[in-house]
Amino acid sequence: MLTVLALHLGPTLGLLPILGVMLNGTSSVLYGTVPELITTKRLERAFAIFYTGILGSSALSPVLYGWLADAAGQVRATAAAAITALAVVPLMLLLSPRLARSANPQNP
Repeated sequence: MLTVLALHLGPTLGLLPILGVMLNGTSSVLYGTVPELITTKRLERAFAIFYTGILGSSALSPVLYGWLADAAGQVRATAAAAITALAVVPLMLLLSPRLARSANPQNP
């Protein structure tokens, strides 16, 4: 059983460094986006909310999805995680025009 598991995990573990680099770049972009979405006067509060959300969700997600996996099964918990990840797409679509305007201030 362990040999079969190791054969399946080997290629997946090789992808982890690539995934880590991609996620690190994503977080850097997100940190740089916060000042573009808020006025300078409210910037400290915006960063506080942003970091609280990031750290809070990082702490709670494994617990909540673990509980869901125990209660409903791993397939449903994985599907719920995927749906949660896709839930940010509408927010991204709403924010993209504002980000485009802030990136090119000459074109209102």
